[in-house]
Amino acid sequence: MFAPALPDAPRVQARVLIPAEVSGPPAPWGQVLHTLGGDTMGTRWSVQVWAGAGLPERPLRRAIQAVLDDVIAQMSTWAADALISRFNRLPAGDSLVLPDSFALVIDTALQVARRSAGAFDPTVGAAVGRWGFGPAELAGPGAHTTATPGQPPGWARLGWDAATHRLIQPGGLRLDLSAIAKGHAVDRVSAVLRDSGLPHHLVDIGGELSGQGLKPSGQPWWVDLEMPDTACPLPPTRVALHGLTVATSGDYRRWRRGPQGLRLSHTLDPRTGAPVTHAVASVTVLHPSAMWADAWATALMVLGPGAGRPLAEAEGLPVLWTERPSPEHPAWRETLSTALRGLLA
Repeated sequence: MFAPALPDAPRVQARVLIPAEVSGPPAPWGQVLHTLGGDTMGTRWSVQVWAGAGLPERPLRRAIQAVLDDVIAQMSTWAADALISRFNRLPAGDSLVLPDSFALVIDTALQVARRSAGAFDPTVGAAVGRWGFGPAELAGPGAHTTATPGQPPGWARLGWDAATHRLIQPGGLRLDLSAIAKGHAVDRVSAVLRDSGLPHHLVDIGGELSGQGLKPSGQPWWVDLEMPDTACPLPPTRVALHGLTVATSGDYRRWRRGPQGLRLSHTLDPRTGAPVTHAVASVTVLHPSAMWADAWATALMVLGPGAGRPLAEAEGLPVLWTERPSPEHPAWRETLSTALRGLLA
């Protein structure tokens, strides 16, 4: 979802977002840029890090891959033996005690669900499977959508004890954490790098990024937001990632054709159990945590700028919505939250 920004100086024609404070010591002169990468979660991961020329890349790569493999082992609905799949198969009333990282994701997901009035819902799995955006097993016998008439939404039915990390299956709910797990993985990889004495780094997992520290030149990590369509005439946006993460939810990467050729976004509205139908092509959110940015981007994609902007203002979130032409509005449009406008250089 992002294009690399190679030169340090922003292009004149690009809109530039800079955090309120860019401070701290840069990477020492003489350090070199190391680049590592691999496959995970059906996408690619990459890490750029400033370090000494003798950095042992192989152990660092193993440490990063171990974190990513752990996230998959806990949260991939495509893995039958993953912890999330085990929970999804539990009968009503049974429970699992979650490890700390999984518990953090569930707790965050439920907070965003509550604060977005269900526009984000970690129990959307049955609908994801039904629409063909996840394994068919998610929509198997006994699975309930989050929009079951006459019942509270799925997120409100989950039994969750934050103190003991115990998650209770109320019956038929299917967790799907694909809208938050990738951001969580970005945060965990960034933590591994910091703990390894490598504070100046850029982490990218499938377009969710975390930029920490500074280059030896004193510059932050510059990244360009990818336009959702080559025909989009709106100004490009360049972001200085310094102690910030950025996540985008959109309909231009993963979608498929439905009946009568209708374009079906992979973003589902948990309140209806169906793909969103508005003209929003992408939503970008900046946040200190990629996990939170990932979840909020999904919630605000579901809501669109009409209902989403008041929520973004209340939460103080820097958000950019981009909308395609539609019968009501024949031109591309964008909406910027107040917090995002505050980052404009």
